[in-house]
Amino acid sequence: MSVWPAWEVRDGAGATSWLGVRLEFGDGARVEALAVVGEGGVFIEDVKAVPALSLDDLAALADWIEDPLCRACGIPARADAGGAAASRARPAWP
Repeated sequence: MSVWPAWEVRDGAGATSWLGVRLEFGDGARVEALAVVGEGGVFIEDVKAVPALSLDDLAALADWIEDPLCRACGIPARADAGGAAASRARPAWP
């Protein structure tokens, strides 16, 4: 997976970053996405995939790229209400 900055908007409370993401698979399939990383988490703005993603894969895309994007932006892993790092069952990498 490769990640590169697209642009960033700063305000008095913090910053919101848009990042380009590319996933390439051994069979020639690829996914390119424009993701937004902010206080609320990771959000997908645009996706291009060859071949097209199934609805299940599209729904799981943010989960697949969330941790690498947060690391790229220097954002700590999400924590649960008790302060421990959240552990969600994530779908297997395709």
